[in-house]
Amino acid sequence: MEADERTTKTRLPRWIRDPARRRGVLRVAGLVVGLGLFAVAIHFAMREREEFARALAALRDPPPAAVALVLGSILVGALLTALLFHILMRRFARIPFWEMAAIIAASTVANYLPLKPGFVGRVAYHRVRHGIRATHTLRTILEAIALSGTVASLFLLSLLALRALARQGFTLWGHPIEGELALLAPSVLGLGVFVPRLRTLAQALLVRQGELALWTVRYWAVFQLVGAPVELETAIVLGSVSVIATLIPGISNGFGVREFVIGFLAPWISQDGVSTPEAVVAELVHRAAELTVMVPLGLASIYGLFRHNTRLALANAAASPDSDARPDDRPGDA
Repeated sequence: MEADERTTKTRLPRWIRDPARRRGVLRVAGLVVGLGLFAVAIHFAMREREEFARALAALRDPPPAAVALVLGSILVGALLTALLFHILMRRFARIPFWEMAAIIAASTVANYLPLKPGFVGRVAYHRVRHGIRATHTLRTILEAIALSGTVASLFLLSLLALRALARQGFTLWGHPIEGELALLAPSVLGLGVFVPRLRTLAQALLVRQGELALWTVRYWAVFQLVGAPVELETAIVLGSVSVIATLIPGISNGFGVREFVIGFLAPWISQDGVSTPEAVVAELVHRAAELTVMVPLGLASIYGLFRHNTRLALANAAASPDSDARPDDRPGDA
């Protein structure tokens, strides 16, 4: 029986038998899928050339407030992500917040690359710099992913429930029920801060809730930029779905998936008549804004971390005993 199993394994391709090769193949496959979906989204957007040109023309004179909202929400979102991991990682080591923010910015930029090296880099950095085991770093990353999925799902489910209640004529203290209240739904789970065993995850969930609420603001603003404003409820759906798209393994930051999903979902759910070209251009603007903020921030963070760790290494070397001491200076020598 064991011989048969060994024979079966040897017949399998090497990339299936070798976990490292398998991960590499899956990441390359994710890149190919992302590029394919990106191409499909661009193709359908450019088929309606008039709408596509109008969306691009709107970018020539963008509302300054919308530009500030998009760029500011990306920057604040990066800080909230750093705070999230600062909360989760303090169970294993004390990492200064500024250093965690730099690590997050640096790994985010690295994860824009096809094979997402930022993940491996973060694990290695925490292991070497802070002595945190790889399993603990992986645990915090999985917890952060689970929190993102939980908050995004609660946004969507509570929005559906609130819309159903509004259609039935329910009111809240005499006022119509607004779908925007969905942004408060995850706060119910945040009550876990009063339970010692759940406090860390509950605190992290509240931070993630704030971060994902910024995604809603961001989508509301980017559609303003392309001259196709959407209602806040639509922005909640788009932001939540986009966050879920970024969680797909093997695809760098949801590249291609976000463009495809937003391009076809926004016209379907929007009550303001958004077209596919406008939705695709809005997502492209969103992507460009992320790069505009995160690439300089990430590169500066990489340089800052390098300088910081170089200084620490030099200080430790200067403080350690001279390894080149003469033999008659060493303990035990006559």
